Amino acid sequence: MTAMTTTPTSTQNPAEHHLEWNDRLQDWLDGDIDPADGDLFATHLRDCVLCKERVEEFSTLETALFAANPAPSLNDSFDARLFAQIGSVNEAQRAAARQRVEQELQENLQALSRSWRRTWAFVIPGMIGGVLLAFALVGSFDAAEVTAKIAGDQFANMGSLQTILTGLMGAALGGFMSGWLAKVAD
Repeated sequence: MTAMTTTPTSTQNPAEHHLEWNDRLQDWLDGDIDPADGDLFATHLRDCVLCKERVEEFSTLETALFAANPAPSLNDSFDARLFAQIGSVNEAQRAAARQRVEQELQENLQALSRSWRRTWAFVIPGMIGGVLLAFALVGSFDAAEVTAKIAGDQFANMGSLQTILTGLMGAALGGFMSGWLAKVAD
């Protein structure tokens, strides 16, 4: 909350003043004003014609709203009717509904399990195939010395790094292949 001033500045027009004080006025009307600012606000309200007019407008609006929409009232029989309605639902119906929900849950879990098993049936062979394909391609590139031409002699001489990178490339290729095979199988 910004620091309160007690009177509008001489350069402040009514629109600017309303922008600055509207929220504070509403908080005050709702009883939500910060207690530390209460005295300052009371002093401001006592001395400020613009805020006095605004409070009157808010009060008139509040009165009109309450008159147009009176607070709903519940008679004493409301609780009795509500509990009677709740009690009228047969326990057998509740049990049947619970059983249907449980059965639906089990069916969904089984379908999910089948889906995962089928997906893994494609993922593992696809990844293995991808790794093998990648090693075959890199091996043929090495035989033709393509790797040395593409990456330079430094990469061609780094056997273990080349193997790791080839495996990763193959796994990615296999993941792509397995995803595609799973979609084709559906």
